[in-house]
Amino acid sequence: MRNQDARVILAACLVSAAAAAQAPAFEDNRIREWDPSSRISGSAAPRDAVVADPSIGLAPQEPGSAQDPQDYSLSGMFLDSHREFMNRRERYNPMLEFGARFAPNQSIKHEPGNFDWLGYDFDLESPVVLAPDGYMLLGAYYNGRRYQFSDAMGTQGNVTGLSDENLTAAGVTLGFGVFLNDNVFFDMQTNPGVYTDADGGLHTEDYDYPSYAMFTFRTMDNFFLKIGARYNQIYEDAPWLPYLGISWEIVEGFRFDLLAPEKLEFSFWPSSSTGFLFGSEVTGAEYSVRTSEAAGKERDDLRVQEVIAYVGLMQRFNDSLSIAIRGGVILGGDYELTTGASGFNQAEGALSQAFYGDVSFGIDF
Repeated sequence: MRNQDARVILAACLVSAAAAAQAPAFEDNRIREWDPSSRISGSAAPRDAVVADPSIGLAPQEPGSAQDPQDYSLSGMFLDSHREFMNRRERYNPMLEFGARFAPNQSIKHEPGNFDWLGYDFDLESPVVLAPDGYMLLGAYYNGRRYQFSDAMGTQGNVTGLSDENLTAAGVTLGFGVFLNDNVFFDMQTNPGVYTDADGGLHTEDYDYPSYAMFTFRTMDNFFLKIGARYNQIYEDAPWLPYLGISWEIVEGFRFDLLAPEKLEFSFWPSSSTGFLFGSEVTGAEYSVRTSEAAGKERDDLRVQEVIAYVGLMQRFNDSLSIAIRGGVILGGDYELTTGASGFNQAEGALSQAFYGDVSFGIDF
């Protein structure tokens, strides 16, 4: 089920992180946020009460002032050199997120029945500066999917249909980022974990390593070009694909972010704490599923993919707490649903259009 070459990216991240760890470190070099209104833990001054601009970050503060003494920690030197780049290369994204997604009354074209889908997510990414031009990324994630199927779902070609299903994707995040010069940034990330229904225990087929590597070039103060490669199971026939993207602050407070073939978004920020989002994204994964009766001996691959268009609102209440709410339509996608039992005829095909919504809470600490 899995492309084993993805292990190479995991090994590269671990080797790079181990090598970077030989650099000298101060008491605490963990970055809380790239935003200049947020202080670095350790020897830096206390955090300001000002809310940072999530679209591009606030203007850099003048170093050496009485209110903002020069910070000679590794994290302080990193931000002194690269704060503006890191703020502008992507819009605000919280360090810790808790979220829920819901898509009621979904159906697969030319298949009987329908289903409701509820997702519940957790994502943590914490950068730790190891050198004035580089950092290591540590984190963890959990993505759950709860499917409730109607009695008719999965009955085409089968004696019985699909029972309600719980799917889990959970693992750790490992990565690093390094500046090759002031205008060229390279980062890699891997997310080894399990993608399973956890029925009959975990097996080697349950493990996967979604990963990416990417160069970001700043060609103008407000324009970034992104080129790289990624491995994941969103597209069944193309686990390995190139990443091509741009991040562009078209005018002050209005930006465009594209990362093909997965994400596109316009965002408008009338104030430093409020953003309106308009975009689309492709989500999905492949899970190894089994039947309880087979005690793990029978298995199959269950695949889900959604193409989502949305409008949303992001609100930052202060430097530590934010909320994002999105609503829209599932435009399409591709599903292959199975129980894992031998001989079960999969319920497969394109998704019909239906409502989609999600809400997430963000925390920075």
